[in-house]
Amino acid sequence: MTKLLSTLLLVAAAAAGAIAANLALLGYGTSSNDPVGKLRPVAHFPAAPPDVVRPTTGPLEREGSDD
Repeated sequence: MTKLLSTLLLVAAAAAGAIAANLALLGYGTSSNDPVGKLRPVAHFPAAPPDVVRPTTGPLEREGSDD
């Protein structure tokens, strides 16, 4: 009976710790100065070299062969 009680207390303490950590991280992640949602990603990729073979439109020769 004592072993069962100590195991239950250990599980309850671990669960309470996990809940407390999640709440702390949730509060940290939702701070008001977080720029998420305000970002405007802009990618400026360099032009491909002139000898690059561009893909063609139409059916693929071996579609799904790498699955």
